[in-house]
Amino acid sequence: MIVARNRRFGLLWCSTLLSNLGNWLMVVAVPVYAYTMTGSTMSSGLAFVAQTLPAVAFAPLAGVLVDRWDRRFVMVGADLLRMVIVLALLLVDDPGMLWLLYAAMFAESTVGHFFQPAARAVVPTLVGRGRDLEAANAWNTVAGGIVRLAGAPVGGALYAIVGFDGLVLIDSATYVVSAVLIFGMGRLRADERDHEQKAVSSWLVTFRGQVRDGLAFLLGHRVLRGTLVVSSLFLLANAALNVLLVPYVISVLGGDAGDVGVLMAALGAGFLASAYAGNVLSRSGRLRASVTGCLLAIAGCFAGLFLVPHFAAAVVFIALAGVPGGALLMLAQVQVQRQTPDRQLGRVSSAFSAAEMAATVAGGAIGSVAGQQLPLTLTVWLVIVVLAVSAVVAVRLLPSRVMTEVAVAGQRETVGGEAVSWPEKAAG
Repeated sequence: MIVARNRRFGLLWCSTLLSNLGNWLMVVAVPVYAYTMTGSTMSSGLAFVAQTLPAVAFAPLAGVLVDRWDRRFVMVGADLLRMVIVLALLLVDDPGMLWLLYAAMFAESTVGHFFQPAARAVVPTLVGRGRDLEAANAWNTVAGGIVRLAGAPVGGALYAIVGFDGLVLIDSATYVVSAVLIFGMGRLRADERDHEQKAVSSWLVTFRGQVRDGLAFLLGHRVLRGTLVVSSLFLLANAALNVLLVPYVISVLGGDAGDVGVLMAALGAGFLASAYAGNVLSRSGRLRASVTGCLLAIAGCFAGLFLVPHFAAAVVFIALAGVPGGALLMLAQVQVQRQTPDRQLGRVSSAFSAAEMAATVAGGAIGSVAGQQLPLTLTVWLVIVVLAVSAVVAVRLLPSRVMTEVAVAGQRETVGGEAVSWPEKAAG
């Protein structure tokens, strides 16, 4: 097991698992807390948007800083800042204070989007870019499954036992322990990124140039460009339905926070299974067929989840949706890490994340408005159409095959049966 034999990756994995577990305790609590105070789908939808919007605004800056600073320092600092920010939620005790809830969610997410590209960029440094990269990402997917499997139901149960304030304190504590684990990784090795553009006098010029560099590489790379478009369409649809889930469970299925937690746990079980599925699909190199198949399976599961109004059916369909959903996200992540040189990985990863989160914000906003103005069934069918379109886009944009392993920059890759140079200098 790579988690056991690679000590530093094991510490990173445990740290990410713990801090994400704290977050998932709040995944149920925050929208339910807002919805029960106001009875408005819009209020829970705004909480979702507040958590996703910062990625669009701050991911480019985060990517540049991650490529210039000590990535361990970035992760430890982000954990400690989030610990302080989360404590502000203790002051939210009536509908008039919801603005503070949204502000705290925005700030926590902003800092988190400095942590995420640093953590993603560190993985290839710790495990390399060969077969261990799939293994590491599979373990990260397992962590996501564990978090969803345990975090949501435990969060729902604790919400009833210790209340919202108790969950806030627990979430804050997880960030402290996470920071300690990351600090224990020790100093990361220096590489070419440490020496990049030190002679540039204007930081603003450097920042703009490095952002353009990351975007140019991302948009100039055939595999990454197509993967980004398809992933963004999927996340737009996923976010729209995510916003509708709490009102659907409470208003249509007659459930409560505990039932939302059960559904999130079922999704976590699907994510656990997706670690194996994503690993197999990624190593096959059949990117087009893998992504298209995942999207069609997700569309079918979402249809069953929202169009069969029985709680038992919802548990089954959301669990099934977690398998192709987690596999699809893993496929995208492996491609970003494998196809990007280390000195650009923070910027490219952040640009990829910013585009995905822009789609997520749009999906959350669309879901909030549609949930208020349109019948639920019509909204769900519109989202399923978006997923069908994304499957068609995958067929058109993605190569049939990609290399399953990559060496250093400049190596040639086989894409769709045609040998092409690895476009490290796609910006020209």
